[in-house]
Amino acid sequence: MIDKWFVIINPVSGRNKGGKLWHKIKPLLTEGGISFDFAITEYVDHASEITGNAAKAGYTNFLIIGGDGTANDVVNGICNSSIDINLFTIAMLSAGTGNDWVRTIGKCPSLNSIVNSLKQRSTFLHDVGICSYHKNDTIRKRYFINIVGLGFEGHVAKRLFEEKSIFRGTKLQYQIAILRSLFIYKHTQMKITVDGVTTELTTLSIAAGIGKYNGGGLKQLPESKYDDGLLDMTVIGNMSKLKMVISLPKLQSGVHTKMKEVKTFRGKEISIESKPNVFIDADGEYLGTTAIQISIANNKLQILKWRD
Repeated sequence: MIDKWFVIINPVSGRNKGGKLWHKIKPLLTEGGISFDFAITEYVDHASEITGNAAKAGYTNFLIIGGDGTANDVVNGICNSSIDINLFTIAMLSAGTGNDWVRTIGKCPSLNSIVNSLKQRSTFLHDVGICSYHKNDTIRKRYFINIVGLGFEGHVAKRLFEEKSIFRGTKLQYQIAILRSLFIYKHTQMKITVDGVTTELTTLSIAAGIGKYNGGGLKQLPESKYDDGLLDMTVIGNMSKLKMVISLPKLQSGVHTKMKEVKTFRGKEISIESKPNVFIDADGEYLGTTAIQISIANNKLQILKWRD
């Protein structure tokens, strides 16, 4: 193993926040005596390629400067490297738009705490999820670290993925995508199986996973625990789209789970089928369509604990 930090920077995340943050951090690492190598991403999924190659070369400590999508890429690079997941440590410096994952695990309090935190390497264990889904008539697999979204949520993610907007990378773009999707997306009948128990529901949107937040601060899974080896799932059922928008403050605080149209589940394995098929995202990144199977990986990742 190589006893260095490998820094992966997405320079365009959060409308170029990643690149700006790296220019501030690089001299701090050098002056602080942190041994590191680094790479800057240049295209979609590049972070996954970089991470996989670095892992096979012997690097086990990765510092991410980017958004939730960059973190997802790094996790996939690690998990697809055929090396035990629990040998790796990830440190996350968020520079994206939503920055949802760090709302669960804790963000770095200041630039001044980075060097000492990297030297101390105090960590905690974190589950990793796996989902299999359909894309272009083939079954694909993707690891995730936070939340998988389906239905209305997946539709919004697909719109964000496809749109070329002057607001790209901003919360305004996400809000516009939500409003436009309100006029297009329709409730869908879904067959949901959790640990062998099947329920059929008319559904607006589903969030399933490990973390608590997605969609730029919506507390979709308020009771989830990132290290319990279980998946939490919230299903927004036969709720009007207007009521969902009006209820956004409840989603932000997590009390939406008490609404009559919302059901919650917890288990080790989840499978979802729908007619028609609906779109899927993982950690905010558009993937494909249902049917989908979701589970937890056997081993856990080590996540760096930021110190004050």
